[in-house]
Amino acid sequence: MDIHIRIKELRKSQSLSGKEFSREIGIDNSQYSKIESGKLTPTIQQLMVISSKFNISIDWLLTGKGKVSIAQEDTVNQSIIGNNNVQAGDNSKVDARHYYSDSPDVLKAQIEEKERLLAEKEARIKEKDAQIKEKDAQINKLLSILSNK
Repeated sequence: MDIHIRIKELRKSQSLSGKEFSREIGIDNSQYSKIESGKLTPTIQQLMVISSKFNISIDWLLTGKGKVSIAQEDTVNQSIIGNNNVQAGDNSKVDARHYYSDSPDVLKAQIEEKERLLAEKEARIKEKDAQIKEKDAQINKLLSILSNK
């Protein structure tokens, strides 16, 4: 499930229309509509607002993994959001490291693993393409033989 689907499901779980949800997070309804349809990726500031207003983990919003709700012991993160008065359009610098449970080393390892998996998938695609070309050549050869009879 992609981030835009998780955001849409969150909105629905709150029984809010797209317009109401966009108002809650402080963005234009047309911009929210693009986010919900997957045409626009939300900014970190918008994710922080969603996290704060709806008590939702940014990790879950981004990846779909981990706890959905911010745990009680995670009040430090909530107070950081509140103290910075983060709004969706706010360009003030907020240290995003406070909003992620994984260390930079863990995130780097996750990225490297995803890149490795992507490279494996690309190699399998190339292999399948080669097999398809080989089968096409065999079919064309058989068709040629049949048409000469």
